[in-house]
Amino acid sequence: MKKLFAAMLTCCLLLSGCISYSSHNLAQVQPWPPAAAGTAKPTAYIRVEGQYLHNDQPLTGGFNQAGLEKLVLKQYQDSGLFSRVATSEQEADLYINVKVSNHESSSKAAAFITGLTLFIIPSTASNALSMQTEFMDGSGKLLGSVEKHETITTWMQLLLVFALPFGESTDNVLTRLSQSSLEQANQQKLI
Repeated sequence: MKKLFAAMLTCCLLLSGCISYSSHNLAQVQPWPPAAAGTAKPTAYIRVEGQYLHNDQPLTGGFNQAGLEKLVLKQYQDSGLFSRVATSEQEADLYINVKVSNHESSSKAAAFITGLTLFIIPSTASNALSMQTEFMDGSGKLLGSVEKHETITTWMQLLLVFALPFGESTDNVLTRLSQSSLEQANQQKLI
């Protein structure tokens, strides 16, 4: 009897799954990379900050800061809008501050019930991602800012293990936020 219970418990834990999907508030930037407005491309220094909140309480270790910085830097380099982009502090034509916030909201009681019932009763969590980007000239004067938002909803339930390959990655959403911010900044002639 104990072996049967242990086997059933193991199967339930192995089959538990979740799926995340984006609200797709942001359209895919087409074409990527965008067309540069002028022939002279500026140099840029980027500072990336990440903030992770769970039910409006700061959560330590929420963002992998180095990974976030690398992801944002790659989008800026791939955009073709800059002659040089760096995250190490140095003199540049543009100083760009990128603040990424993830406001996760979920019910601890619902998550407890989901875990207690071995993921038979589903629960949900929502992540509201925002990226605020400020563009400053070489002297530090604010040229303008761009703010973009996207929401990811995650459902956790036993049978969603089959939907795992179709889930939305946070990295994909952060990539779209970066690209959309760059596109709008280019349209507003902040770059």
